[in-house]
Amino acid sequence: MGGTPQCPRCDGAVRAPSIWHSGHTCAVHGEVVPLQPPHPGDAEHLAWVSRHSDVPVWLPWPLPDGWLVTGTRCVRDDRHESQAVVVAVSGPHHGPAPGPRVADLLLVSEQPGTGLGAHLAGRDDLDPGEGLTTGRPAVRLHAAGASTPLWSVPADGDRCVLVGEAGGVWLWALLWPAAAGATLLDDLQLVDLRDPAHELDVPCGAMSPRLRWTAVAAPARA
Repeated sequence: MGGTPQCPRCDGAVRAPSIWHSGHTCAVHGEVVPLQPPHPGDAEHLAWVSRHSDVPVWLPWPLPDGWLVTGTRCVRDDRHESQAVVVAVSGPHHGPAPGPRVADLLLVSEQPGTGLGAHLAGRDDLDPGEGLTTGRPAVRLHAAGASTPLWSVPADGDRCVLVGEAGGVWLWALLWPAAAGATLLDDLQLVDLRDPAHELDVPCGAMSPRLRWTAVAAPARA
């Protein structure tokens, strides 16, 4: 898939390593592990991502009826395995308006200090920060069999943003439209595609427009 690496914290262009810097650098945030361009979902690519990730590669399984894997993005370079992985899934959602809509879910798994999930949530901090993951959680899902609380993050536009911890790293869930949040996420089962026991032959579809930043501002899909 074409495109150039970006800073995971601001979408800015990054400079390639040079004799002055051993890693990629952002003019605003200094040295970063870059966010790679989006890639459509397919079994071969999912297998590659799973082999080269330091964080869980979360997938709702079984997928809700009619849902498909619709792409991935990774924060990685030649010196680092993936420090963050985004998996997009999309499918029908029956909301209060007549007829089904297409709902889009991005699951972001990331090492602390990466900043991608916070950036997509419209926040300036690197990690969820003080106060976001306290109090009563908005939903509970199951990640690799473990009960996993997620807390709501204030967000603009017709989207739902939640964050918690799973597999020893941060888990962000961004869902459009916002009305799909409670019904789709509560008690959702996630599997880690790095688990060799899981079959990687999953249904895949056309790449989600939410994977092309600024995903938070992407128009609603009919």
